[in-house]
Amino acid sequence: WGRTAHKVFLGFALVTNVIVTAMLLLGGAAVVTSLTGMNIYAASFLIPIGVILYTLSGGLKATFLASYVHTAIIFAMLVLFVVVTYMTDKELGSPTRVYEGLQTVSTVFPVANNKGGSYLTMMSQGGTIFGIINIVGNFGTVFCDQSYWQSAIAAQPRSAHK
Repeated sequence: WGRTAHKVFLGFALVTNVIVTAMLLLGGAAVVTSLTGMNIYAASFLIPIGVILYTLSGGLKATFLASYVHTAIIFAMLVLFVVVTYMTDKELGSPTRVYEGLQTVSTVFPVANNKGGSYLTMMSQGGTIFGIINIVGNFGTVFCDQSYWQSAIAAQPRSAHK
């Protein structure tokens, strides 16, 4: 494709990697801040240090295993959250009671820029902006982020089981 196409692709790849890294890092830092109260700037610096340490010590295998373990933890926490919220809580008790409670709260404390002030609507200004940002960012990652295809190329079955 020539030198010009190569330079354009490199430019897009660099910008995409910066955007994806920023999205993941700030999202992770926001979660850590919400769960622990840690300063968001400290979390933004500590998260990459942990990733660097386990990648340096274990290489590509450690990266894949950490990814699997993190995904398993996320799914387990989601299932636990759903069970605790909808099945065991005395105030909430069921999905129907949660829905009715959110409808009641939205009449007392309506959400600005949401259709009808509802907590349950998909028609909100913030949700629309969030959706646009994610669509643009995710299309960029699919086409330009090397991690999608480099992992598949670099991984060999024998490196995942030892």
